[in-house]
Formats: sequence, C-alpha cells, structure tokens
Amino acid sequence: MISVTEYAKTTSIPKRTLSYLSRKGIIQDPLRQEDLTALHFFEQVWGDKELMRAQLNRLSMKTRLSFLKTAGLSTKWERYAYSRYHNLQPGTKLPMRSVIEEIQTTFRFLLKKQQIARLYQIRNRAQVAKHRKKNAAIHKEKHSLTEHKQMSNTQHLLALKKYLALEKCQEKK
Repeated sequence: MISVTEYAKTTSIPKRTLSYLSRKGIIQDPLRQEDLTALHFFEQVWGDKELMRAQLNRLSMKTRLSFLKTAGLSTKWERYAYSRYHNLQPGTKLPMRSVIEEIQTTFRFLLKKQQIARLYQIRNRAQVAKHRKKNAAIHKEKHSLTEHKQMSNTQHLLALKKYLALEKCQEKK
C-alpha cells in the first residue's frame, strides 16, 4: 500500500487534490488497489480541456469569471482575502492588519511571514483587477459616446444628401 503523499510524487495530480479526494472519502489513505485504479483513470483525464469546458459550461457567466479570477488561489484563506479586497467599496480602505486578524480568527491559524507576503500579492492582484475593470467601463462609455456621435454625423450627412437631392429636383422643375 502507498500513501497519498508518496503517490503525489509520482503523478501529475497535485497533492492538494489528492488530499481533497481523501478528505471527501473518494479515496483512502493509504491507497487501496481500487483507489489506484480510479486514480490511474483520473490521471488520464486530468486537465483535459473538453472536460473542463463541459464542467464550466454548467456555471453562469458571472460564476465562471469569478472562478477564473481566483483559480490561481489554491487555499480558502487566499480566496477570502481576494474577495475582501475585490469587493471593497470605492473610497473605503481595508488595513492589511484587519485582514490578517480576520483570516487568523476565521481559519484558526497564525499567518507566517511568507503567507503575509502572499497576502500583499493578493491585495495587489485584487486592486489591479478592480482598476482594469474600472478603466474598461470608462473606455466602453467613451466608445459608446463616440459611436453615438458618429451615428449622429452619419444621420446628418444622410439628411444633407436628401436635402440636396430635393433641391436638385426642384431646380429641374
């Protein structure tokens, strides 16, 4: 029998995923023969784009986008921190110390220096995403106004052409 940790060293499936399957009771630790058979099949389809597409298709567009924004955040506390900063109302501030305390209280562990550094990266990532979203909205609004002006100019030209055509007709009479 082989442990989940040992198996993780020999497979493309991340250890975190194997541990998750073990916690859910899908596989056991140490792995039984039927677990190894199932994992062999799982490894063959792991990361298959068609299967991922089918799974993501079941989600709403909003949920898909949210999921993709946080896909690189592997732990719950990282996703929590990202959502705290990303959902922050404009003009309000959220001190890093407060988020650290919330995480330590909610998830019941003390953040190490490396995790605090990661928290700063997550905050920056959320702020950049908000900034890009804001700029995209501004650009879209400007583009919409420009498009409207162009339509108005086009309509004006058409009206002018009609007027000139009418004048030409009247001159002929």
